[in-house]
Amino acid sequence: MKQPVITLIAVFALIFMIVPANAELGIVLDQLSPQPVEPGQDLTLSVRLENTNSDMENVFLEIVPDSPIKLKNENDRIIDEGRIIKYGAVTETYLLHVDPLAASGAYDIEFRTRWFNNGMSSETNKTFKVLVRGAPQLMISNITINPGRISPKDKFDLTFRVSNEGTGMAREVQVSADMSDLPFVSLDADTKVIKRLDPGETIQLNYPVQVKDKTEISSYSIPIKMDYKDENGKNLSSKSLAGIRVLGKADLAISDIKIEPQNPVKGDLVTVNMRIENSGTGEAKSVKINLDAPFEGTKSAFLGKIKPDDDAPGVFTFYASKDGDIPLTASIEYEDDLGMRTVNESLNLHVYKQNENSMTAPIVVAVPVIGSIAYYLSRKKKNQGNAK
Repeated sequence: MKQPVITLIAVFALIFMIVPANAELGIVLDQLSPQPVEPGQDLTLSVRLENTNSDMENVFLEIVPDSPIKLKNENDRIIDEGRIIKYGAVTETYLLHVDPLAASGAYDIEFRTRWFNNGMSSETNKTFKVLVRGAPQLMISNITINPGRISPKDKFDLTFRVSNEGTGMAREVQVSADMSDLPFVSLDADTKVIKRLDPGETIQLNYPVQVKDKTEISSYSIPIKMDYKDENGKNLSSKSLAGIRVLGKADLAISDIKIEPQNPVKGDLVTVNMRIENSGTGEAKSVKINLDAPFEGTKSAFLGKIKPDDDAPGVFTFYASKDGDIPLTASIEYEDDLGMRTVNESLNLHVYKQNENSMTAPIVVAVPVIGSIAYYLSRKKKNQGNAK
């Protein structure tokens, strides 16, 4: 009985010598670059097949990447390596592409290899991780100013959109409108905080602002700075500019009126001399005054340009063809940076009958003059109060 047992053991020993118990190909990662890789980018992956056992025949290597990762050359999906001798090795390099819409995360690249050894078929699998991590890129767009035309002391809303045009999430976003060196005052917090902004996401921000008094009529740029972190916690920043144009706003009114003769009587040729003052911040152009009066004569005057804190005269002549209290309307037309504008001033002129006592005339005629001056002074005092 001992002899058959010894013979059987010898046969098994010979078999184990011919076919090793761990006869398989090793799949070793040789190169994976870049890591991490951004969505929309290519990456290179190299693996090495190592044979530390006996010769292997009909060796095939297959690559199976996760869905967001594509093989750029489909002919490389299954490669026939043929024969790999004992202690031999072969290296394969693959070019892959990450889908631009791939979310950040770890993706599997699986390799499968099959071979024959001493007439027996074997296979083994190996999986490698590819780290995909997007990079955020914040952009500013759709900058609007409402109202579109602003002047000193005006309030306006600065509105724009912040969008993440990158491939990764932006965290702890701080958007600041820096007005420290500009003639603007923020009426709310000048820094807005966005906790998270995913790729493709957009948010609209609004900053209420007031233009300072005595601001120079010019164009300005408000710097907009964005500080944020990427998914690795790395600090990033970007800048943009919002253009603001401060326009001149003229403010015309009658500052003085002189009437000759002071005591107009029916039938007299009357001369009315008005001074028009510009108490605004912008130049008034193409200034014209039309006097609405029920008399024949010169009832319009062209004054041209009136600069801020300056004035110009308008002279009108007409025959007083009727007596009594005559209502007059002075219509002041002009153009400034805001466009065409019209201001109407109401006046009153008393024309006496020829046989009426003229001793009371100066007082009666002076009423509209004093009223106009008082109106102007009250307006100017109010403007000065607002300027403070």
